[in-house]
Amino acid sequence: MNFEVVINKESGSGFFRDMEMQNRLRRVFTDRGHTAGIHIVPPADLDKTLQRLAHSDSSALIVGGGDGTITSAASLLRDTETALGVLPLGTFNLEARDLNIHLDPFEAAAQLIDSTPIEIDILTVNDECCLCATVIGFYPALAKSRAEFHGRSWWAKSIRIIREILTVAVSSPALDLEITANGETLRSKTRLAAFAPGHYIESAGIIPDRDSLSSGELSAYVSEHLSRTQMLSAAWGYLTGTLFDTDEMKRIAATEITLNVRRRKCIPTMIDGEILSMELPCKLKIHPRALKVLRPNQPAR
Repeated sequence: MNFEVVINKESGSGFFRDMEMQNRLRRVFTDRGHTAGIHIVPPADLDKTLQRLAHSDSSALIVGGGDGTITSAASLLRDTETALGVLPLGTFNLEARDLNIHLDPFEAAAQLIDSTPIEIDILTVNDECCLCATVIGFYPALAKSRAEFHGRSWWAKSIRIIREILTVAVSSPALDLEITANGETLRSKTRLAAFAPGHYIESAGIIPDRDSLSSGELSAYVSEHLSRTQMLSAAWGYLTGTLFDTDEMKRIAATEITLNVRRRKCIPTMIDGEILSMELPCKLKIHPRALKVLRPNQPAR
């Protein structure tokens, strides 16, 4: 089989700029009797390279990078017959975790060779594609200013998130949010709201799990935690897997949502780790089974 591998040159702290690492990755394929074209490209050339290879005769298009890079590839491959393989090189690698892909890139490549294509849902946010989560409120600004989390332990990340929430979140203005879904409108004051394809399951830690990648629904999670005490409670609830039990957390399941913020024409938004300005009102829509991805037959250990 022939694979095309496109890697964001800047992902993983430039890990694959090293020719030795590129050759090692190529051997993962050749030692198993396959061929692989390895393309290490700068971020500015990613879309052009992906567009060129999206309709090649390769068995799959494997993309290495963070969640933003993976989502860019998904937007090009949606509604095509080409399967997307995820080679995790980012900070959180949410999509790789959802697909049970090993976080070591060489182990992940070996897994992807022995994978079955499945179809998963895509969420669109206006014209943007989302595979994991769209977040509004204080977090996009916080994410833009923070240092990288690479190499940090679970407990160190947890402590840091709590500290940053307490210092940044309560100083950010609350949004006067309106969500219209299922024929009803929810009005809420919020400092943080998230939208995702599928439904998240609460679990301890900073990386939540989704129960399905092809549920045919999107979920809205709206936090009404506003005071410093409430934000601390929310941060602890998130880390311990009990956030959904609080009265201040609202959840909505739908296939389409219209989102608006009173007195605002646009707001900072983080989509799969990438920060942009989202025009309002915004339409979020689920597209069932719109993307083919490679899911390992044997999950990561």
